Amino acid sequence: MGLRRLSAGLLALILLTGCGKKTGSLLPQGGEAEVDQEEARAELEVQLGLLSGELTQEEYQAALDLWLTLKPIRDQRLEQGEWEKSDYEQRLWGRLADLLDQYTVTYLGGDAQGFGYQSPPEQTLAVYTISAGGALTPREGQTFPSGGWSEEPLLALWEDMTGILPEGAFDDFDRLTFFTDGPGETVAWVWMTDQEGARWEIALDPEDAGDRAYFVETVLHEYAHYLTLNDTQADYTQEQTLDTYNEYGMVTRPGSYLDDFYQTFWTGYLDQCLACDDTYNFFLRFYDDFIDAYASTDPSEDICESFTYFVLRPRDPYAYQDVWSQKLDFFYSYPELVEFRTAVRGNLGLARGDSYESGYDSGAEAA
Repeated sequence: MGLRRLSAGLLALILLTGCGKKTGSLLPQGGEAEVDQEEARAELEVQLGLLSGELTQEEYQAALDLWLTLKPIRDQRLEQGEWEKSDYEQRLWGRLADLLDQYTVTYLGGDAQGFGYQSPPEQTLAVYTISAGGALTPREGQTFPSGGWSEEPLLALWEDMTGILPEGAFDDFDRLTFFTDGPGETVAWVWMTDQEGARWEIALDPEDAGDRAYFVETVLHEYAHYLTLNDTQADYTQEQTLDTYNEYGMVTRPGSYLDDFYQTFWTGYLDQCLACDDTYNFFLRFYDDFIDAYASTDPSEDICESFTYFVLRPRDPYAYQDVWSQKLDFFYSYPELVEFRTAVRGNLGLARGDSYESGYDSGAEAA
């Protein structure tokens, strides 16, 4: 929820099914498990993304050998209904992600350094309690740190935020925090203030609020975290499940926005994404699936980035042609989200067919 930042601890899942002939491979416990070679090759194609057809025979065989080791271990875990991976399986996913990252650098213009996020420490500037109607009460004894910060421009940002979103949008928010970690780093974040996800906090770095269009995008992205992770959408529990999208300590409900999004777009390669220390090269492998690079972080960030552009862009009549555009079209299945979109676009003065976007580098973090 923040680079726009919800760091999602994330989640597990399920890859593809298929059919074919079987040959052998060994599980690490020493028990022999038959592997469907045709199915394994089809699943590996999903893992390769845009690397498919680019590799030498030797490179492809190295990836296939690793997949033939990994696949039966993953399949056995899923058959047993276990969400959490063993250390051995996690290491294998890491090896696969590292190998594909090397190939991505070679063939797709990847970067061994990835995004290069620094995550410097945050300095709190001011904290306010949000009351009914959006009224703010400063924290008792609050003083502003040195550096030229004062209350007036911060409160102007709050007025701007409430003017962008529909009336009552912040009714479930208890706290507003202003912080800074320097320009071009974390822009904003949201987080729960209780254990159930019923009450929330929103935080903003005013150093990154100078680009008006990017500020609007950030507010929408962070608010989408609240929309997709509040107590009507997810349960906060240690009882993880394979039935819906999970992050550590969070289980989405069947029919929730995030689980529907995950089931539609992410089941094939989530485990690979989670194994990446940095998802820049993963993004390049699946370039056509994401509206921007930050969306490739995980399903939580992807749905929030996609929702932002769903609100700010006109509907694409050719959305079926690309996965990223299908993601924007996904939200039209929910009348309440279409109503939200209409209200925000009205607040921004956007006419039918208008687009509202900035040229800001979307590699910057929103949590």
